[in-house]
Amino acid sequence: MTIDHAATSVINEQFARQGWVHVPSLGVDAAELARARTVLDRLFDRFVDVPKQFAHDLAGGADPAKPILPEINAVSTLAPELRKTAVFHAAQQLAKQLLGPNAYVLYDHAIYKPPGLAGTTSWHQDSGYDPDRTNRLAIWIPFQDTSVEDGAMRYVTRSHLGGRQTHLERTTADGKTVKYLEVDEATVAEAPCQLGGATAHDFHTVHGAGPNLGVNTRKAWILDFTTGSVAERAIEAAKEKVRVRRYRVL
Repeated sequence: MTIDHAATSVINEQFARQGWVHVPSLGVDAAELARARTVLDRLFDRFVDVPKQFAHDLAGGADPAKPILPEINAVSTLAPELRKTAVFHAAQQLAKQLLGPNAYVLYDHAIYKPPGLAGTTSWHQDSGYDPDRTNRLAIWIPFQDTSVEDGAMRYVTRSHLGGRQTHLERTTADGKTVKYLEVDEATVAEAPCQLGGATAHDFHTVHGAGPNLGVNTRKAWILDFTTGSVAERAIEAAKEKVRVRRYRVL
C-alpha cells in the first residue's frame, strides 16, 4: 500500500476525529484482489466443512448446507494463504499507520451477503464483544464496488468518544450471540466503498450495514487489529500456528 504523506495525514486525522475513515485505495492491484477473493470463495464453497464454531448463518436458516447469510470466522486460520496476500499486507500496513508500529491482527471474519436480502447488520460496537481491550480497530474490505444500495458500511460519527456502551443481545438459530444497539438513524453516515478501497473504524465506533438491495453478493473481509509488545505478538503468533494445525480447511 502506497499513500503519500498528505493523504496519510488526512486519513489519520479523519480516523481520530470521526472514529472511522474511508480509504479510497489500498494500493493493491486487481490480480491480488482477485487472489484473495478466490481463496475466500473456495472457503465459502466448503461452508459445511468448516468447524461449526466458525461457520454461522446470520439469517438463522435451517439448512447448514444452504446458509442464507453466511459468515465464517477466523478465515485466515482456516485458509492461511490469506495471510500471504497483498490484501492482508495492505490492511496490516494501514493498521500500523492508524494504531502504531506494534499493531497485529487479532481476529478476522468474512460475510457474504446475497442480493435481495433485506436484513441489516445490527448496530454495535466491536468493544461490545471484547470487554478487556482498549486499543483496537477493524478494517472492512469489499471485493466489489459497494454502494449504499449494496449494503455498504454505516457509522455513527464520533460515537467512539463515548466509550463502550451496554448492548442488548439476541441469539441466532445456530446459537450465535448477537449484540446490538438502538440508533437514531438521523445520526448515521453512509460509507460506500469501491473495489480496492476499505473502511476502518475504531473499537468503540457504533457501526452496522444496510440490506443488500443490489444485484451481486456483497463479499467482505473484516480484519481486527490490536497492539501489543514484542512478547505479546510472539505469543499470539505461536497460538495462531497451533490453531492453523488444528482447524485448517484449505
